[in-house]
Amino acid sequence: MKLNEAMKIINNSDTPGFRVHFEIPREGLLYSGYFPDDDEELIENEKIAWGLAKKFALKTKGKYVNIYVVDSQFIPVIGYEKQEIKNR
Repeated sequence: MKLNEAMKIINNSDTPGFRVHFEIPREGLLYSGYFPDDDEELIENEKIAWGLAKKFALKTKGKYVNIYVVDSQFIPVIGYEKQEIKNR
């Protein structure tokens, strides 16, 4: 298979879009969550998702932590480590 064919498969998602992932600290453990939920439409682009993540963090200081953007397959977006919001 040619590289460009493989890249088309890798980059092609059935449901393109993004979610904001977060963790909830509770009793010494971290529980994962995200929005939008499975039955809702995904966020249309990464820039909008990061903007929502930042607004969410500002309103939830300490309640939700380790906030970052994932793609439709729940894979963190490229470079998320530099933009992750610890929110502690």
